[in-house]
Amino acid sequence: MTTLYILIGPNRGESFELGNDTIYVGRSPDNNIQIADISVSRRHLKIIRKADKYFVIDLESKNGTFVDGDQIRPGIEFEVKEGVAIIIGMGVICLGEGCLEYAKPFLDSIDLSTELNENDRVSAQHRTMTVQKNMKFIYKVNNVLSKSLDLDDILKGILDCVLDLLSRIDRAAIILINESGKISKVKSKLRNPKRYTAKTISKVVVKQVIRYKKAVLVLDPYDAEEANLSDILKLSKIGSTMCVPLIYNSQIMGVIYIDSLEKPYGFRKEDISLLTDLSNRAAIAIENAMLYENLEEKM
Repeated sequence: MTTLYILIGPNRGESFELGNDTIYVGRSPDNNIQIADISVSRRHLKIIRKADKYFVIDLESKNGTFVDGDQIRPGIEFEVKEGVAIIIGMGVICLGEGCLEYAKPFLDSIDLSTELNENDRVSAQHRTMTVQKNMKFIYKVNNVLSKSLDLDDILKGILDCVLDLLSRIDRAAIILINESGKISKVKSKLRNPKRYTAKTISKVVVKQVIRYKKAVLVLDPYDAEEANLSDILKLSKIGSTMCVPLIYNSQIMGVIYIDSLEKPYGFRKEDISLLTDLSNRAAIAIENAMLYENLEEKM
């Protein structure tokens, strides 16, 4: 027996034990699990169990069903493994406790409306698209971090993921430090190398994150609260920047740094949650890759 969790939506926080029977999910009260959300169809989704596997079937719902960020075809059985988040209407559900780990970044950054009217619909649809985009990012990151033990491959994959998620930033970088605090490796990527020359990464921002082990976020240097940091970014002609620490076992390993080189607001405040989640996962993968690298050198 497994558990269905409602992660986002009017019934957020509720959970239901799934037995061997077919389970119907929808807005109507005659479903086994009722979701009080007008963007969910009256009978939206069917969940069936076969042996130890679970399958979902979209019942030709109006707004569709999204698994792993992709919309599934109505009427077709689709296997769903435990820990995979499912979007129905404006809500997110999942089977098994593993989904709580995947969902944390966008649960922290997105609060979907429980009541929708016609004036709210455009905004609600935008939030749904944001959830889908963030889910794809999380799964893509997990895929990248689990594919290789080569440090360079991991760093390159992380940078690709970040540039893919945040379309308005111009540069992403990962800076690793050794036990003495000195820089041991820098990997960076420009979105458009032909347009921009390699401007210097803000050392002040990086040093501050390493020193205090806390993220730094500056959406617009002309509105920044910290005058010293704001002035430095303006002199460097950096439009906005965000930097989060890479921490493993309470020890800082480096930072993930992103910026936009001309315009401010290259990202949203909410993106700090996703980047922090990425840094937590990346720190583990980087540590494992470095251990593997050291082991190969000794052999």
